[in-house]
Amino acid sequence: MTSLTIFIPALKKATVFQDDLVKKLDGVTLVQRAINKAKKLGVNKKDIHLLTDSEEISLIAQRNGVGVYINSGLSFDTQSRQCEFNRYLSGATENSKCTVFISPYAPLLSIELLSQAVREFEENSKDILMPVKLVQRQLLDTNKSGGIENVLGGALRETHRLESKAFTILKSRALSAGCKQNLSILAYEVDHDLIEIGTLQDWWVCEKMLQRKRIVFRVIGSEKVGMGHIYRALALAHEITDHEILFVSDTDSNVAVNKLAGYEYWLGIYEPEDVIPQIIALSPDIVINDILSTTREHISALKEKGIKVVNFEDLGSGSQLADFTINELYDEPKISGSNILWGHEFYVLRDEFSDATPHQFAKNVDNILIAMGGTDQHDLTRRIYNAIKGECKRRNIHINVVAGGGYRFHQEFASEIKDAQDVTFTRETGVISKIMEKTQLAIVSNGRTVYELAHMNVPAIVVPQHEREEAHDFAREENGFYPLSGFKAGTTENDVQLALNRFLDDDEYRHGFYKKTIRFKFNQGKSRILKKILSLI
Repeated sequence: MTSLTIFIPALKKATVFQDDLVKKLDGVTLVQRAINKAKKLGVNKKDIHLLTDSEEISLIAQRNGVGVYINSGLSFDTQSRQCEFNRYLSGATENSKCTVFISPYAPLLSIELLSQAVREFEENSKDILMPVKLVQRQLLDTNKSGGIENVLGGALRETHRLESKAFTILKSRALSAGCKQNLSILAYEVDHDLIEIGTLQDWWVCEKMLQRKRIVFRVIGSEKVGMGHIYRALALAHEITDHEILFVSDTDSNVAVNKLAGYEYWLGIYEPEDVIPQIIALSPDIVINDILSTTREHISALKEKGIKVVNFEDLGSGSQLADFTINELYDEPKISGSNILWGHEFYVLRDEFSDATPHQFAKNVDNILIAMGGTDQHDLTRRIYNAIKGECKRRNIHINVVAGGGYRFHQEFASEIKDAQDVTFTRETGVISKIMEKTQLAIVSNGRTVYELAHMNVPAIVVPQHEREEAHDFAREENGFYPLSGFKAGTTENDVQLALNRFLDDDEYRHGFYKKTIRFKFNQGKSRILKKILSLI
């Protein structure tokens, strides 16, 4: 980086409100924050200069060992510059190529942004770099005519470039070139969230932003492991509004990447072996792992950096090193560890169920739900549908099929049922609660849908898709579910038929399962977990 001279303008006569420059924002004054920022750019103290009209402010500069120009009549109006002030500027910049002015009223200005701007300016031939924010606005048109559609919409939002005073970079020679010289300007786009304090409300917002912690969710998602990890992470992330949320996944998790790409969260995708070093490079305060089993090596690497760690659904060696591990899919402990929380009371219920109406027992079954998880790697959706469609048609029962975004046989299934009147197929998220409200019975895989059914008081036949699902022990008869053994082609379809017929033939039998579900309500699980996560901060 080229040699720099840094000036921090701090005029008491130009303050936004009384004593704002020396008032502490999240424990540090605006002037001190600007000096700290200048030091982090890697320049010598002698190349940092505070420009002020206040003895109180100049004292802060002296205590930091940086240069100070003080003049009670100082003004930054170029038409009224004093010769003495001009000489100070010229002398301070004599041995530097670039000069940076940093405003103390931009406390959210990051060193990364400032450094990048300096590098780009050095590679450019312009005389001045000025940051600009791009904002979209719909300007008032008092002559607007037409119907209500022109009042409520219709007008295009225009993009405007607003000059920011957060910082300015210029060639040092421009300070002595004379104010009449025409200087070329490089407009440098910055994020519109780079707030500059101009009101007390801005002060409050900046303080909230500075107090934020950085939370990294590491998630996986594939045809093999399904979508549950992503849904849970998103449900928690949506509730954490006071802190910065980042997502990290790996190149093997194509389902996770595709799902998260539609959200506003920052997302980093790395090779599996690079994930831990890349997370550490993000300098998080907390890492939340929703990746199944973790290793002692990986969790130790995070803990050694002072990072708090929370794991979900983890039976690996790293589970015992985390600050706490939540295994809500296992009601009975599978491994030892005082930091491990077990059981369905920690189940994270998705938001769509918050206002859903639980099912009331009905003697007649007219709707059945088939939901085989986010990916359904064995295509159980089609297998089970074909196994039960004849019996359901005979009994005039409508079949509702819900598949996840990772279900790769969706086109084949949709084509197969395109002319059927007694089946509805959807892959939309956020609608399964509505379907459960009208469903008397379900056939599902042994994942998170089981808990949603319990919350909605819907008994179900449960088919584990793989060995890990077979270990989930909530889906048992005492909780209102009829568990089958792990999937076996040909055998599972027949077992589902037999179980379904028994439920449909015997209302009292089905009512007994229903009664066992009504004690479950999972509205508080998410708040319990969030309280524990935020307690680490």
